Amino acid sequence: AYDLAVKDFAHSFDWQIRPTSGGPRMMLNGNQAIALGAIAAGCKFISAYPMTPATSIIEYMTSKANRFGILTKQVEDEIAAILMAIGAANAGVRAMTATSGGGFSLMVEALGMAGITETPLVVVLSQRTGPSTGMPTRTEQGDLQFALHASQGEFPRIVLAPGSIEQCFEAGWRAFNLAERYQLPVIVLTDLFQAFAQRTVESSDIDLGAVHIDRGALISEEEAAELTDYKRHAFTESGISPRLIPGTSKMTVFTTSDEHSERGYIVEDAESRIKMMEKRMRKLDLAVQEMRDPLLYGPPTADLTLLGWGSTYGALREAVDTLNAGGVSVNMLHFSDIWPFPAERVSTLLDNCRYLVDVESNFTGQLASLLREQTGRKVDHKILRYDGRPLSPEDIVERVKNEVMAHV
Repeated sequence: AYDLAVKDFAHSFDWQIRPTSGGPRMMLNGNQAIALGAIAAGCKFISAYPMTPATSIIEYMTSKANRFGILTKQVEDEIAAILMAIGAANAGVRAMTATSGGGFSLMVEALGMAGITETPLVVVLSQRTGPSTGMPTRTEQGDLQFALHASQGEFPRIVLAPGSIEQCFEAGWRAFNLAERYQLPVIVLTDLFQAFAQRTVESSDIDLGAVHIDRGALISEEEAAELTDYKRHAFTESGISPRLIPGTSKMTVFTTSDEHSERGYIVEDAESRIKMMEKRMRKLDLAVQEMRDPLLYGPPTADLTLLGWGSTYGALREAVDTLNAGGVSVNMLHFSDIWPFPAERVSTLLDNCRYLVDVESNFTGQLASLLREQTGRKVDHKILRYDGRPLSPEDIVERVKNEVMAHV
């Protein structure tokens, strides 16, 4: 039938498909891009329990496991998943886990263990509609505040929220550098829409040349062989202690999920507790300097500024272009580095914003709440969607025209 159609009709068919010019391209979704970034970072272990929409991360890495020497482990539940990843990280390999909100709920006690033991761990939290089972095949941005505060007590963490295929790839490798540099858990926030939405990207946009490996204050095997004393949680000015991989030295590596001394022994005295808490939290003073400012897109100054984070990037950008083309003065600030929050730099950017419109896929406007908490600036209007469907440029444009313009 195909040959007959080519013979009898191809010459008169008005629409012809021709190869495009340019170099090779890749068709990727967000999960594949994160997995590619993790592989480029040298991740050698991932453990996970299947949960939509995160499952395809471990599936993709399993498909590449033999080629890149990766151990992938499908476990009995999410508690086992994060504990195995913590164990692998303590043993010295770059390790991660991936889940959605319900699975992350089970992981939070162990997340605190990674925090108090100063274990470099990467956790991908791919959001879907909640609470509880919610709508497993629908999208939402409902877990931002959860990621910021998950687990009991206080400990440093880093939260990234990539907004494009390119940013997903970068977050995939950058998260490991941040985790090892500051010896803490890094949470990469994505969602179902971004996890599954496919886009064709230029191969050059997945910039392997930009990938670099920074393992932080890791003691080399040569240095380890010369050690005569070792304190896993040694007090330092930066709060970052030299990290020894167990088995590379005659020195024993002690740590515990109880509060502990520099040597990792359990303590309960007030002085040790204060010093160790301050040591851990000092790391955020350094980490915040690495957090990237929100991306400003559109005119440098505008009547309206749309605020967003994570997967809303594409819809916001197209909405800005459409509104400006229609005579509405608008720009956007998109956040991809969420925590630690660069409050002073963001406050400076907000000084140039006349009317703030928060755009999020959740009910309460969780980024707006964080912005108010950290800078004191209250948004002027919220465009929120929480029906499980992704925000579209058309949604944003229509609601700006119908809800916002009358107040500007």
